[in-house]
Amino acid sequence: MQVLKLGGSVLTKKSGYLEEDQKNIDMIAEMLGKGWKDGIRDIILIHGAGSFGHPLVVKYNLDNGVKTDEQKRGAAETHSACVRLSTMFVDALNKNGVPAVSIPPAFLGKLKNKRISEFNRKPIDMLLELGYMPVLHGDMLPDSELGCAVCSGDQLVSWFGKDANRTILGTNVDGVLADGELVPEIHQSNFEEVSAHFTDAEHADVTGGMKGKIKELLGLGKPSYIANALYPERIEALLKGEKTLSTLVQ
Repeated sequence: MQVLKLGGSVLTKKSGYLEEDQKNIDMIAEMLGKGWKDGIRDIILIHGAGSFGHPLVVKYNLDNGVKTDEQKRGAAETHSACVRLSTMFVDALNKNGVPAVSIPPAFLGKLKNKRISEFNRKPIDMLLELGYMPVLHGDMLPDSELGCAVCSGDQLVSWFGKDANRTILGTNVDGVLADGELVPEIHQSNFEEVSAHFTDAEHADVTGGMKGKIKELLGLGKPSYIANALYPERIEALLKGEKTLSTLVQ
């Protein structure tokens, strides 16, 4: 089993407001459809929320929990927007021959202080066994300490990636960059050195930016790859176990 996570920056126009990037959605769905026909069917697909999540989290100040009635409405609105994006993506996958099923994490998981404490993965495993592609996404989840909180796609990658043979993160860049140069490999011993090159913009993301993504991957104990999903052939190569332009995290 392998986990493929597609960033919100790939599927949406992240600087926009509830604005999908249909061209990229169709391009990636076509690639996954080709892979499905070729027998690559062991994928749990997770995607970020991008402009369907981040602006609403900021608008309603949801990053540190949900307490007021207005925040509750905002959390519900954010969940609804994330589901809407996932439906668009799943529709594109189905049109390309992939029997994809969107599963909102809000129905399966629970957080404690913004970290997953419980998650029922049985429906996901069952769909895989029956020959479907389960599709999860960043979402708002109940939180035992904060009422409700953001559960990023990267956290879901952490939860499922420990049981995967490999994890692939599709972003809008070629991998992890330091001073404009691609970092071929990241591990515990060079993580701090590499992360010192990240910009403030990368830390502004409500899900922790690139540093947060790499921290999640380092904890898996399995090989993970960060590659540019705007070149779908690179993601396809990694799904096949082939080498391509990317950053290896292990």
